[in-house]
Amino acid sequence: MQIFKQYILYVFLILSPFLLTANAEEEFPVLFKGRYRPAEAYARLWLFDIYHSETIKVKDLSAFQATSALDFIFKLNMLGHHPWDNTPLFWINAKEIKHLANLELKRERFSYNELVGALYQRPETSLAIFSYLLTYEFLNAYKASSFSNFLNKFESKQLVPGAWFQRNKDQLILMSIPKNSNWKNIKKGQVFSIPTNPEVIKLSEYKKNAELIFSAINHLNQFEAIRDTNIGGEKDYQKYYEQLKKQNLTVKEINSTLEKSLPIQQRLESAGSLLAVLPGKKTDTWFPLNALNLKIYSVQKNQLIPINNFTKYSDEEFENIRHHFFELKKSFTRDDLFAQATAINNLSNSLLVAYQNLAGQISTEANGKALYYPSLQQLKAEAYYYQYPWVKLLIILYVISTILLCFAYRLNNTFLMRTSVRVLILAFIFHTSLLIWRSYLLNRPPVSNMFETVFYVPWVAMGGALILNLIRRNLLSLIAATLAATLLLTLIEFTELNQSLDNVQAVLDSQFWLFIHVLLVVGSYGMFILGAILAHFYLGLYLFHKQETPTMHLLSESILQSIYLGLAMLIPGTLLGGVWAAESWGRFWDWDPKESWAFISICIYIIWVHAHRYRKIASFGLAIGAVSGLLAISFTWYGVNYILGTGLHSYGFGSGGETLYYGFIGIEVLFMLILIIFHLKKDSKLVS
Repeated sequence: MQIFKQYILYVFLILSPFLLTANAEEEFPVLFKGRYRPAEAYARLWLFDIYHSETIKVKDLSAFQATSALDFIFKLNMLGHHPWDNTPLFWINAKEIKHLANLELKRERFSYNELVGALYQRPETSLAIFSYLLTYEFLNAYKASSFSNFLNKFESKQLVPGAWFQRNKDQLILMSIPKNSNWKNIKKGQVFSIPTNPEVIKLSEYKKNAELIFSAINHLNQFEAIRDTNIGGEKDYQKYYEQLKKQNLTVKEINSTLEKSLPIQQRLESAGSLLAVLPGKKTDTWFPLNALNLKIYSVQKNQLIPINNFTKYSDEEFENIRHHFFELKKSFTRDDLFAQATAINNLSNSLLVAYQNLAGQISTEANGKALYYPSLQQLKAEAYYYQYPWVKLLIILYVISTILLCFAYRLNNTFLMRTSVRVLILAFIFHTSLLIWRSYLLNRPPVSNMFETVFYVPWVAMGGALILNLIRRNLLSLIAATLAATLLLTLIEFTELNQSLDNVQAVLDSQFWLFIHVLLVVGSYGMFILGAILAHFYLGLYLFHKQETPTMHLLSESILQSIYLGLAMLIPGTLLGGVWAAESWGRFWDWDPKESWAFISICIYIIWVHAHRYRKIASFGLAIGAVSGLLAISFTWYGVNYILGTGLHSYGFGSGGETLYYGFIGIEVLFMLILIIFHLKKDSKLVS
């Protein structure tokens, strides 16, 4: 118990410098992507979506004219997008897209003006990009229509909604295009080439880049829609009001005409896309800060007046928020940085004070389920979560553990062994704390997307290794686990997986089954990875020893135990997944790609285990089986989601990293082939 208290103290000492520096002004809640988040987290995630980084790069600070993501959001909201039209804000990484758009290949971030020029203004690049996207959309529609049912007339629903094309063999002729289309270089009657035999073309050849371009277009549209606090729609409202006044209408007629033509709910929703901080009084919608600029017609005063309180907050709280908002507007007209910082702080505090009465209350309730507004403690905890690079800190701890364990094993030094194990347990407690922290913020187990599973799997591997070490006192199992943790967590950083805290996908909307099925299945990956790394250790020693050494024998037993533990989680987890599928989709099993590969993985491991159990293979064969099983598991985990990209388990789909993955598969297959050839030669020498 005393040792456990020491570890908790160590964790607190590591975290305390960070936890004492959070700012209250960063914690007021903002509705973003279906979750109520602290402002700092919201700003970082908004920036990540477009800029592919939660913080502004040092080299871009002068271009952004902002010190942080939240500072940038406030400035965008108050001044509109024009001051930043030449700022390198939009992340484009794919070389193929840069070639199409004639952008610099060495750069990854481009400005609004650069992308608008490439997409819509320069004829050659505009035509190339349009043709590429049109081919993708045509192939997508063609394959979805079961080939033979595809009509000769084709309507674009994603590229240019409302545009119609006539198909003529390997050509699409543009028959009509909406007048408000951004593609000014694309004209009626233009002819575009398409594949002659679309049924043989793989959609995956176009999908990745096409979806990236569509995503960039969407980000450009969102950026363009950001106006300053003088909302364009409000000018239309005021002009319409002036026109009605000139028609000598009664006050009731003016009021009804204005509300019919420009209803208040519509005006609130179109007030902007940034900083949705104002909870609607009669709706679940949260309205943007700029909605405070709106005016409404007063029948009593026969004139436009500031909008009445439309929030769940009290009238006093609403007026306090509005007062500080207009103070912020004034500070921007004076270009006074100190006044701006003070006004932002005052506005943030007024929003946080108003929210206190909502904190922890039910936000929505349906079908026997309730969603709650986050408590102030949860907002504070989430603000802390996004402020510091916790994954990087964890990687450092695991790297230190790995180095110390390797020296302890090599030198057989008792002091080093104790020290390395203590550092390892500290890292494991820190890892556990981050998982619990994330679970607390999300109110669910953190295993619903690729980042969460990659973060959870090494924790299982580490826990399994600690258990094996207690049974066998085998430092190699701990080294294998720290290597697994270091590699997987580094992969998170290297691939820049989105670490945002998001609501669970609808397909996973069951706390019970998410806890039982997903934790078991994904947890099994950790044990299989542990077994595969131990197998690599065994096979490496096999190259240098004629006979099986005690260390090799211990490794063989640890490999078998890790596979047993993995199967003990994967088999019941998969079966329980079938029960969940029957409950959710009305069938137990349908050979969905995820289901199929889970079954394949189970069969591969069972074959190797039974072959070893009945002495058809020895320890060498078991080690080869552990490595080959990992290849199947890796495809179940990554390949189905990122390469096949199909099936009912659509919550985990993504793209990217295929080259790295194929390289990993190739190296592992080559490694096994070399070992098998070496094994056969070794056996032949022993026989002779």
